[in-house]
Amino acid sequence: MFWKLSLVTSAVAASMTLYMIWADMEDVGPSFLATVLVISVVHAVMVGPYLAFGALAFSVRSHRVISGILFVIILAVSTSVVIGLYIENEAWINRDTSRESQRLLPFLLGMAEWICAAVTTAIFLPAFFILKKAPEGAVAKANA
Repeated sequence: MFWKLSLVTSAVAASMTLYMIWADMEDVGPSFLATVLVISVVHAVMVGPYLAFGALAFSVRSHRVISGILFVIILAVSTSVVIGLYIENEAWINRDTSRESQRLLPFLLGMAEWICAAVTTAIFLPAFFILKKAPEGAVAKANA
């Protein structure tokens, strides 16, 4: 059940992220090709970790404890990124246009998401395979 909640959380967070990116999109480039390039990079950076989290949640769905812990991690990461994007979007809308600067916080949030997804995968996937291969009697003896 936790893996389904993880997938729903990832999908909702990805759609909210895409909405916030598209809602405040301004003139992103001098040509159509530059615009397509910027939009594709932003989508890959911001939505890719949610796809990675969803794939990880689907992969470890048979282990209830790992799936539950992963759901909590996905919920924490997605909530913090969506709140951070919301705050950044509000600041961008209300900025002083005479002092233009680059909008780097969405990329920093995306990189933090990618790091969280990579570290979580590096920890949870081997743990899942180790716990999956351990016989039931060995786990019961270790707990006793």
